Amino acid sequence: MTEPSPERVKSAIQALSQARPVEGPPGDDGQRSVWHLSPQGAELLSFVDTDGRVQRQELTLLGEHCVWTSGVGLRTGRVEQEGASRAETSVVHPDLEPVPARLLRAAVALEDYQGEDRYILHMQRVLALARQGLVMAGGPAPVAVAAPVVQEPPAPGVPRAPSGGTPLATPKHEGLTMLLVLGVGLIVGVGLMLWLL
Repeated sequence: MTEPSPERVKSAIQALSQARPVEGPPGDDGQRSVWHLSPQGAELLSFVDTDGRVQRQELTLLGEHCVWTSGVGLRTGRVEQEGASRAETSVVHPDLEPVPARLLRAAVALEDYQGEDRYILHMQRVLALARQGLVMAGGPAPVAVAAPVVQEPPAPGVPRAPSGGTPLATPKHEGLTMLLVLGVGLIVGVGLMLWLL
């Protein structure tokens, strides 16, 4: 499969950001789906629990697939279209290990998004954290990412439910992780500067 051009990728994300999300009814477990679909080859499917927390997201971007699941992390794959008719079906072929190039392409595609759609913003943050982890690791490595919890605003007059069961990391731990990343970056930067001098 050939890599799509950056222009095609940006166009697909632009169309995705303009797509009107379609919400499904709650399932037996209370989760509901929110689906964004663009005709340019981008699709974002989000699953949200009863408290409004994103539990799983699937991003398909021009034949490449990234899946984030709370408590599991990120996985990648490729999507194959079966059938030539309008009613063709998609089959996802998961990668054995996350493919860094797929993660990086998706992260770069979403990095310029500046809209307010909370589902697109959630996936943007997940992929940005994965990209940061790949850069810090210096190359390919399995990626487990805890994204910030994104909750829906409460309906008027309805008290907000307490947040519990934060996936993988709480904001406190994310703050400590970011401090650790900044500290390591500072040490590496000082070391490089001394080496250059």
